[in-house]
Amino acid sequence: MTTTDLRDERALADEAPAAGLRRAPHLHREPPLTVAGVLLRHRWTVPAIVGTFGALALAAAFWVTLLRTWDEPVRNWISNNRTDSLDTFFLYATRLGSWQMVVIGLAVLLAIAWRACAPMAGLLVVATLARPVCEWLMKGGIGRDRPVEGALVESGGPSFPSGHVMAAVALWGLVPPVVALMTRRRSLWWIATVVSGAIILVVAVSRVYMGVHWMSDVVGALLFGAIYLLVIEWLADRSHRRYPCATYAEGCADR
Repeated sequence: MTTTDLRDERALADEAPAAGLRRAPHLHREPPLTVAGVLLRHRWTVPAIVGTFGALALAAAFWVTLLRTWDEPVRNWISNNRTDSLDTFFLYATRLGSWQMVVIGLAVLLAIAWRACAPMAGLLVVATLARPVCEWLMKGGIGRDRPVEGALVESGGPSFPSGHVMAAVALWGLVPPVVALMTRRRSLWWIATVVSGAIILVVAVSRVYMGVHWMSDVVGALLFGAIYLLVIEWLADRSHRRYPCATYAEGCADR
């Protein structure tokens, strides 16, 4: 969101009392860190991410032996260093990217966001529903086979990119902006950001550890997830310009 957009939104918010509208005291206009703030800091970042993901997708579709030059050593090292404690930990960790967790997480986030910011609530639904469509299209088009030995859990369908990782990004990556609806304390926003990022990374590692994905599958999912969150943030900016959550009568919650 540009400085001009922020000034326009603040002007609308200042005019709200005169128009008889209620104003939400907790806003999420300027969090300390955003996806756009990271990825758009340098012009080459987004093209590099898109190009790397495209290269991985093409290799997964047409040149699997190239990816296995580093996928196989990683998989073998993990298989040789499994322990009962790690098996249990990653079994629970991988569930944080399951469809059951997505449903529960979406319900909780919607309960928080709906009254405080209708545009954010709408984007939560869009992000959740669009993710499996993107996953289905990419997996069907690429058609990479999963590892055939050493899996600790059952999993079906093509391998690239990892659906659990994409689901974790689409759910946990939107937790920080929802937390920002509840409080202006930057420390809590940072805690939510660190915890959410850690969960996404742990889910990514768990899919390789459980033997149901190659390393390049989860890397591809993380790269796609970064662009996915950037698009969601862009949509959030556009929706807030048209429907500023600081100045609507029915959707703002008194806190």
